[in-house]
Amino acid sequence: MTFNEIENIVPFKANVFIDWLNVKANGGQWIDYFKLMAVIREKGGLISRAVIYVPEPETESIRDYYSVIERAGVKLSYIREKWKKVNCDAFMAVDMVTQSRRVDAVYLLSNDADFVPAVEYLQSIGKRVLLIHFENPSNDLRQAVDEWRHFKQLNLERNDS
Repeated sequence: MTFNEIENIVPFKANVFIDWLNVKANGGQWIDYFKLMAVIREKGGLISRAVIYVPEPETESIRDYYSVIERAGVKLSYIREKWKKVNCDAFMAVDMVTQSRRVDAVYLLSNDADFVPAVEYLQSIGKRVLLIHFENPSNDLRQAVDEWRHFKQLNLERNDS
């Protein structure tokens, strides 16, 4: 449950939560979701759940892009039209807390300090929270999590970017 190199990998259960609007707004639109899942598995992660929170697709190219994300093993959770003006971080934070009771670690892909209370709660019940951030991450969020890395440090960029 670390980004660091370790000799003896101990398997652990993990969930992955991706704040797509925040990721995209901060330079993460070039992330390779297949590489993301592989990096977690290489560290011993048995991924129980991986979810990305995305707007409903408006074009065929967006639907195609979403299908690639799904093929990587990430479930799409659509932000409904009526919630676009409302911060969907609350929905994601609730899912993080309610869906991570039976895992050891939670990977969070975001830059947003709105997740600090959820991170602190998860840690209070013994979960390790690992942040993968993008450009301009919140210092409060980085201080709250157990470990953090920029997505480029983990070599998560798509080759076609």
